[in-house]
Amino acid sequence: MSPRVRPATKPALNKPALKKTALMRPDAVLGVARLDLTLLWRNRTALFTAAGLPLLFAAMLVPVRGQKIDGVDGALLQGTGHLGFFLVFAVFMNLVNVFTARREDRTLKRLRGTALSDAEIIGGGVLTATALYTVQAVALLVLLGTAMGGRVPADPVLVLAGLAGGAAVFAALALAVSGATPNAELAQLTVLPIMFGCMLGAGVMFPLDDLPGWLQAACRWVPLSPVVEIVRTGYFGQDFVHRPAHPAVGLAEGWLTCVRPFLVLAFWMATGRLMATRWFRWEPRRA
Repeated sequence: MSPRVRPATKPALNKPALKKTALMRPDAVLGVARLDLTLLWRNRTALFTAAGLPLLFAAMLVPVRGQKIDGVDGALLQGTGHLGFFLVFAVFMNLVNVFTARREDRTLKRLRGTALSDAEIIGGGVLTATALYTVQAVALLVLLGTAMGGRVPADPVLVLAGLAGGAAVFAALALAVSGATPNAELAQLTVLPIMFGCMLGAGVMFPLDDLPGWLQAACRWVPLSPVVEIVRTGYFGQDFVHRPAHPAVGLAEGWLTCVRPFLVLAFWMATGRLMATRWFRWEPRRA
């Protein structure tokens, strides 16, 4: 009697785990990035979210110029907060819209059927969003240093490290949230809790030192809070992490001061990656 043969198990159509693990080829990533940039330019709503909203927030710096907030000029305090907050628009909200829309119109599925690896497909989208954010950050730094009476950052490398860490965190969170978003229309709503949480709880518009102690501790775990603390410490050359008086710090001391924010960023990077691995989808949810 011939042995009974088990039927082959049908693979899950919507398995969220990343399959192809080939190394990223720069030319392939650039090709995907050009495609994403073209599609972003054609989508006026997404383009306004990614590029128009930061212009509105930059205009909000004018009324507070010359006012002292937390010991520094109000425009510079909020401007350095906006350096981090623009990550929410250009990277997080942009990528949630991009990956959700591409999934639902089956663009991700078609791209995955090509020679492109998963890393190249995702990397191209992240590269486009990061490049858009870089232009905004440089423009804002120029605005702060000229029209707002600011200065060259005291530690540009520390500022860059904080912004780069923030971009990685919000890209990972965008992958996770896009997987939990049913369709492109609802993408505008699913991003709102994180957007408002970062705007109100990360010290962007006002210093966290004015809040009660327990609320301060909670707000420092908001994903954007460590970015704002690192950027302000690097820009002003003062301690914006531990001491409310914000005493001056040297280059080495500035990095030591920011150890805790970097650890919080590492926590959110690991958490975002784990959630993205579990939730990110390549095919429409209705499939």
